Amino acid sequence: MSAPTSMAARRARIAEIISASEIASQDDLRQILHGEGIDVTQATVSRDLEALGAVKRHESDGRIRYEIVQPSVSRLSPSTGTDALARVAADVLLDAEAALNIAVLHTPPGAAHYLAGFLDRTNVDELVGTVAGDDTVIVVMRSIDAARDFSDRLLVLAGGGRTPVASHGTMTPGLRASTAERRTS
Repeated sequence: MSAPTSMAARRARIAEIISASEIASQDDLRQILHGEGIDVTQATVSRDLEALGAVKRHESDGRIRYEIVQPSVSRLSPSTGTDALARVAADVLLDAEAALNIAVLHTPPGAAHYLAGFLDRTNVDELVGTVAGDDTVIVVMRSIDAARDFSDRLLVLAGGGRTPVASHGTMTPGLRASTAERRTS
């Protein structure tokens, strides 16, 4: 097998290794990767594990192993286990607005990839895919209504249950003004 040359290929290989082997530490994973001709630093392995959603799991016999957790967030309602999404949104979401079937999410500089990666690992109904820049995430949804609902729901989650910006024309504390509000100011 030839060594993966891209980040995506390396992460796919790491996911395969974690699924097939008991990996107890980042150093164990680095050694396996090195044996396959993939030389990476501990910092790179750490970033890859985080991007993949890998967590350490304590087995009943005391052993520790990494596993990749695929969060499932359907319908994005607070009652269906969206605690993780709420935490991520509260940490990095500044604004969300719908433009036809696209939800445009604004984050602080450097946080868009983190948010997009998280959304890509969830099972959000109606989400087709994401594209991230430095501080903006484009989320393609299956319909106009889905984009609007998704944007509003993220604002509610980010604001700890507060009303979405677009619904009442008043800004949710901690979130920047929506495009509509900026135009009327």
